[in-house]
Amino acid sequence: MTAAAEDTADAGVRVVSPSVGLAETPAVGVHPTFALVEAARNRAVVGFGDGSLRALPLTPETTGYAGLAAVDGVPLVAARDLDGGLLIGTDGAGLVALRGEALAPVAAAEGWINALAVHPGAGLRAFAADRRVTVLDGTGQARLTTGEHDSTVAGLAFSPDGAWIAAAHYGGVLVWATDDPRAAPVRLDWHGSHTVVSWSPDGRFIVTAMQDKEMHAWRWQDRKSLRMSGYPSKIRALSWTADGRYLAASGADTVTSWDCSGQGPMGRAPLEFGYVYNGTVRQVAAHPERLLVAGGYSDGTILIGRIEQETAVIARPSSGAPVVALDWSPDGRRLVGVDEAGAAAVMHLRDAALA
Repeated sequence: MTAAAEDTADAGVRVVSPSVGLAETPAVGVHPTFALVEAARNRAVVGFGDGSLRALPLTPETTGYAGLAAVDGVPLVAARDLDGGLLIGTDGAGLVALRGEALAPVAAAEGWINALAVHPGAGLRAFAADRRVTVLDGTGQARLTTGEHDSTVAGLAFSPDGAWIAAAHYGGVLVWATDDPRAAPVRLDWHGSHTVVSWSPDGRFIVTAMQDKEMHAWRWQDRKSLRMSGYPSKIRALSWTADGRYLAASGADTVTSWDCSGQGPMGRAPLEFGYVYNGTVRQVAAHPERLLVAGGYSDGTILIGRIEQETAVIARPSSGAPVVALDWSPDGRRLVGVDEAGAAAVMHLRDAALA
């Protein structure tokens, strides 16, 4: 496998591309759990293991965090909510919503909330607590509460039309109809622990990342399955391009993007970019409009690459700590990355980076 990287100098010296403006904050010494852009407030919200929520201004002059509310427990997972705010799953306070600077309760939960999914078009929210999944309507009322899965539910994904919710667990995926609580789920079985699940934007594929350093996919129409293996480390993140053609994945020493057009990725090698010395990809985030993908590495480097050209530019040089979260602003002009030490980077893409 080969990949080209622009703006990467000899002897391991890495220079930020002139097409990217970079603002950074120092490490705070607390492990982040998530980072999401809240565009309406021109900020990113970062959750931390000490229970705090902190705001990161999306400005070129960003130098540090501003404090927000603290949750009762740890904010484990988050998603953009139906109204543009944030929905947060915790290990003690159930499901809460961040509205401005304050938290509001949404739903109680027994145990930790391990996964969230939101479907704005259908007005649905879903969360997984231990082995059960609950789907809420726009008023917060439970529309579906599943029976127990075979193990803890690690990931959730709505179908593009909101008619189904896929739940990843040990042994495969159960797919539940969101409008019929009495219907039996569709079983997609494959041995092993499935930790992440994603539904393709065109509705054709359900894809999981597995603890066993591989990916598994099912074609929804006929349930035909396929595997994508050969990754050297755990796959923590999957991200689809806006047109639904490519699925980017972490887990290798390059960002890998699988072509899912036609009959899907079977028999195809992934496109790759972004080899980083002594680093593996920990996070990926596809651009909301263009065929660009951001990759965050185990050494803290963040690259932005062009999938079909298999080239990349450096958006943030190594910080020495693994990247744990990446998120784009809706307009694709700003990218936020946070590493394991709590150091954050706000990257502003100039026109040359998007050309």
